[in-house]
Amino acid sequence: MGLKRFTANARLLSGAATGLALVAMAAPAAAQDGNTTEVTEDEDNAIVVTGIRSAIQTSLDTKRDATSIVEVISAEDLGQLPDLSIADSLARLPGVTAQRVRGRSQQISIRGLGPDFSLALLNGREVVSSGNNRGIEFDQFPSELISQGIVYKTGDARLAAIGIAGAVDLRTVRPLDYNERKITAQATYVLNDAGQRNPDFPDDGYRFFGSYIDQNAAGTLGWSLGVTVQSNPQQTISRELKTNQFQVTTDANGVIYPSDNPRQGAVSREFERTSIAGTLQFEPSDDFALMIDGFYTDTQDSGIFRGTETPIASWSGAQFEGATGNGPFADSATYSAVVPILRTDTEGNDSEIFAIGANADFNVTDNISLILDYGYSTLSRTDIDYESYAGTGPARSGAQDTLNFTFPRNGEYSINGLIDYTDPANVLLTDPGGWGQVGFLREPEINDELHQLRAEFAYEFNGGLFDSVIAGWLYTDREKDFDNNGTFLRAGAGFVDGAAPIPTGLIRGATDTGNLGQNIIAYDPSGLLTDGTYLLERATDDTEWVVNEEVHNLYVQANIDGMLGEIPVRGNIGLRYAFTDQSSTGTISGGFVNTVGTDYEDFLPSANLSFEVGTDTFIRLAAAKTITRSRLDQLAANQNINVNPLSCADTDGDQIPDTVLGFNPPQLVCFNLSGGNPLLNPYESLSFDVSFEKYFSPGSAIIIAAFHKDLSDWIIDFNEIVDLTQPIENAGFGSILTNAPELATGVFSGPVNFADGSITGIEGTVRVDFADLTSALEGFGGFFSYTYADATVDDQNDDPLPIPGYSDETWSGDIFYERDGFRAKLAARYRSGFLSEVQNFDGSLAGADARDELILDAQIGYTFQNDTGPLAGLGILVEAFNLTNEPFVTQNDLLGPNGAVIGAFPSRHEIYGRTFNFTIRKNF
Repeated sequence: MGLKRFTANARLLSGAATGLALVAMAAPAAAQDGNTTEVTEDEDNAIVVTGIRSAIQTSLDTKRDATSIVEVISAEDLGQLPDLSIADSLARLPGVTAQRVRGRSQQISIRGLGPDFSLALLNGREVVSSGNNRGIEFDQFPSELISQGIVYKTGDARLAAIGIAGAVDLRTVRPLDYNERKITAQATYVLNDAGQRNPDFPDDGYRFFGSYIDQNAAGTLGWSLGVTVQSNPQQTISRELKTNQFQVTTDANGVIYPSDNPRQGAVSREFERTSIAGTLQFEPSDDFALMIDGFYTDTQDSGIFRGTETPIASWSGAQFEGATGNGPFADSATYSAVVPILRTDTEGNDSEIFAIGANADFNVTDNISLILDYGYSTLSRTDIDYESYAGTGPARSGAQDTLNFTFPRNGEYSINGLIDYTDPANVLLTDPGGWGQVGFLREPEINDELHQLRAEFAYEFNGGLFDSVIAGWLYTDREKDFDNNGTFLRAGAGFVDGAAPIPTGLIRGATDTGNLGQNIIAYDPSGLLTDGTYLLERATDDTEWVVNEEVHNLYVQANIDGMLGEIPVRGNIGLRYAFTDQSSTGTISGGFVNTVGTDYEDFLPSANLSFEVGTDTFIRLAAAKTITRSRLDQLAANQNINVNPLSCADTDGDQIPDTVLGFNPPQLVCFNLSGGNPLLNPYESLSFDVSFEKYFSPGSAIIIAAFHKDLSDWIIDFNEIVDLTQPIENAGFGSILTNAPELATGVFSGPVNFADGSITGIEGTVRVDFADLTSALEGFGGFFSYTYADATVDDQNDDPLPIPGYSDETWSGDIFYERDGFRAKLAARYRSGFLSEVQNFDGSLAGADARDELILDAQIGYTFQNDTGPLAGLGILVEAFNLTNEPFVTQNDLLGPNGAVIGAFPSRHEIYGRTFNFTIRKNF
């Protein structure tokens, strides 16, 4: 192909010419090849480096050759440590970190900005997300099917999507990159050392993987197919003390103690996933290439929470007996007349993701090429949160307990009570708290559909500083909907005086809460929904919305590859014009359909320059304007409109205001609107980056970088005066505007574009192949990276706002040995305290201040070195994740008598245990 050099580079480094790094499943195949670090010679006497060092060299080569500032992790890293979630491996990259959700790394933060501010791509294409927002849940993508992850910290005009934080491109190898047939089989036994917290959920599981990659004899047609099936256990001891300022009290001695409704218990989950990926690659000549790829994953994440809510506030009827300790938080506290609510909550979700893409690359002449690319992805997800309540009797009429809480400073509190809640004789199905229900059922549904089409023209110059110029059109059409589906569970015919015994046939045993000390009876509530035990009453406050987005991108980019005086320089300068048409449909007061939309445009310039100032020594400069569209739940058109009776009145009793009493905005208005805001503009960032990179050898490098982002149009909850004509009419109140159009000016309370801020930071990375220092250390290698970011966003009062996902310090490092078939590796990653996102009762996300985390993982293995025979290519590997059993802990500030912060104390504390993988793999 006349433009082969340009197009291959673009596919590898920008991800925008999608489809040329398509779904195959050779990560474990590549990792299998990499189980030896031998440096050998192939039949053509070419040097072949395999193993961890090969993956490191691939990553460093990609980073060095990239025109943008990127971080790269390659197949060996993704396939080996750890392989439950790709997010774990990405989190070891400089400036990247992850939040654990239910014990699995799931959400990615880049340079101090959380998952809502970066975008995920699959082989260069934007892809649907399984949550109810834009952030990708990375555990939906098996590491076995991914060969490379690229984190874009700066983008270019061609990149399919990038947020103000960056973008993560999950890539898969191309079958024609292999010159022979590859067949791989792998089996893994998984064990969680926490044991069975609930008797009906296992503490062990499995992972099976198989892949087939082949090509025709001419090397013009390649195909691949891979399947992975897994069942991973998760066992958690969950504590939620609730220590914010509204849920604690100070005694006469100035000691703070909890006074609300702590929730604690045992959580067991089984994460089952079946994923299939396939690729067809056809390159009959240098002038034409065609790729078709497909990806499918079916995930069932089922689980149960069995525990208690312990109302200890005075409003509950409980009595505070006293606290011990010198403060600021109590060492222990005792409460009498407590009636715990025994919770058996069936939790989980079923989701399916399907993605397919096709890419055609034509060389029209030696200088002109055309690319057509189409991608489609869709998601369907159904969640369940089914709560079944039990206790000693209805509405506090049963036996009451005396509970003593002890509060160690790490948040791992314990409870000692008088009643045995594992004894069926002490427990009934009932409404122990007098809430008016014996359970609740919530079944949210999410659907997401995304089309993306690209048409691109490129012209390559025959010399000079500018290598080529590209012009293109990229169109994205997305529709996502969310339906909350809530149902109250009322007492059925089997209840007598508000209570019913737990059927003996449903009892499975008891929970094991370890040192928490509040075990309860374990019963299976599934049949209670269908046998008449519970009566179902649909909730009236469901949340349902649809968001539609159409984005037209027109872009032009000049690629640079030449000499600036005596200095080689590569890079690009580009401009993207983005026109967005967005709308949302929800409900407004009175149940009326509410459809609201807007459109806006953005001009997004970008520049990336890489100067080779010495041999394998580079200085990179980058600048760009980027945007992140607001969260989808912020765009949702679910709104409430209230009429102020001091401003306007309903005189004829039809519930529609018809008379103006007074109007003086902003103090006195007729209409107040609250809820989502479909008129939101995106977050904006103007970013600047500089990086110094020195590559000493294929496996050793030092990199120092600095970055700055000016943030604007930050979205906060705020009150502002706006024109409410459309929502007033949608709510059926429009008639009053006929004679009083000024009443359309009202107050909106909700998310608005208002705040500004900045992020400034530095990064340093050292990667060393110790053999470069001395041959005595052959086989040893190591890595260390540190990032510091100073971020601030100020509200309307110039007070700092918390930034989701922001940690001011992160670091990661590893040390490994691999030689003669043996391998061992120890890896650690750290992030300082950050604003995490935890799930509310209604499925929405709320911020919580998480404490520092240090995660330690390890592996050891051996691959047989035989060239022939049954042991050839056979490897065994033992992996251990979360070696120190690091908990996930959030905390709340403690306030003194004058309102000043005098300390902090944990609120949420989750212990996940250690996970061990025992793997056998074989290449054929």
